[in-house]
Amino acid sequence: MPDIATIGAFLTSIKTATEIAKALREVDVSLEKAETKLKIADLMDALAEARIKAVEIQEVLHDKEKRISELESAFDLKAILRREQDAYFEIDESGNPIGAPYCSHCWEVNHKAIHLHREGGNMWDYICPACKNSYSYRRIPDVGKPSTTDSAT
Repeated sequence: MPDIATIGAFLTSIKTATEIAKALREVDVSLEKAETKLKIADLMDALAEARIKAVEIQEVLHDKEKRISELESAFDLKAILRREQDAYFEIDESGNPIGAPYCSHCWEVNHKAIHLHREGGNMWDYICPACKNSYSYRRIPDVGKPSTTDSAT
């Protein structure tokens, strides 16, 4: 990933292009066409290199902005998420867990709030769609689930 060295290379390319342009401006009429063409080719190379470096810098800045946004979102979520047994839940004003559970692995390792989904065969077990970790209903509170007395046995 481009860094400070890329910015330095970009600035060097711009400086080189500027120096070549100054030299072309001061060219004597008696200068041969071949030498002028060579200087123009050097200028075009320097400008092309500068353009490449500028694109790399733009990509770095975009990636950094995206990461800052992700971290800000995670920071905002941290205030409203609490671990309850094997999962994280949003909490209400009273501090009680509400809503669907979030994957504890994804939250703790990647700071990403990924909702767990009920696993196919057993409506009580959960799986994370991102990291594929499985969670047993026995280790996740009954928030939002029907009570076990409601199911037919």
